[in-house]
Amino acid sequence: MSNENGNNRNGHANGSVNGHQNGNGNGNGHIPTNGVAKNGNGNHGAESIPAHDLLWDSLPASVTDKLGQPLDASLVSQRRGRGNRSFSYVEGRTVIDQANRIFGHGGWGHEVVGDVLLRDLDQVNTQTGEVRRIRAYTATVKVTVPGAPPRTDVGFQPVAEETADGHETAFKGAVTDALKRALRTFGAQFGNALYGDVAGQPGGGAGDTLAPALRKTLLDLGVSQGFDEERVRQAVRGQTGKDLDELPASELTPLVERAARKVQQRQDAESQAGDNGEQ
Repeated sequence: MSNENGNNRNGHANGSVNGHQNGNGNGNGHIPTNGVAKNGNGNHGAESIPAHDLLWDSLPASVTDKLGQPLDASLVSQRRGRGNRSFSYVEGRTVIDQANRIFGHGGWGHEVVGDVLLRDLDQVNTQTGEVRRIRAYTATVKVTVPGAPPRTDVGFQPVAEETADGHETAFKGAVTDALKRALRTFGAQFGNALYGDVAGQPGGGAGDTLAPALRKTLLDLGVSQGFDEERVRQAVRGQTGKDLDELPASELTPLVERAARKVQQRQDAESQAGDNGEQ
């Protein structure tokens, strides 16, 4: 992951860094001043949806047409990565611009689900077997677009240096990475084709680093719902037929998404109950 994730010019996340805390983001690039930030809940209208667009539920044809177009090559950036290879990616600010263009300003929103967490992880060099301890932030972001199911994914950003700036960059980078990963489920316009185990693309080997963070996130989400680690592991075995430690990132992600949705639903219910009590 490149340092562009944490660059303040993207204006995509906020929150001071002092360990474990929330970091709420705003997809239009504005820094919220309180609570969970949303870009709005504007409706795109009640246009008729052709049969081939039913996958997108009630999204208008004007939106699905844009989503079906290939990504403009000029929006793709390059960086040097592992093995001095060149990797293609879409910058965080570009993804936000794309969402504003396709869904409209005020026509989409995103929020951080739960806490942005600082992790201590062991990274294994697959060539030498050397184990190195790294620190990284993980964040779960939910994207909402009226007319489509919510999209949730997990972001990951290592701490490059143990300084305040280093932690701030990684903190914001995790939120941006989660936002990008959630939006990419809408297809090519958000760089979906740049992910995966394709030679020269960032997905190849990235799951090896992300999987431990996803496992810890899943366990933490379970604890927040009142389950101990063993109960979470039993639930995973019951759902997948595999031990938690055996699951790759591709199988862990949907489990984390479901757990994050349950936590968010409980938080929403508690907030609603609190509001009713004050009235």
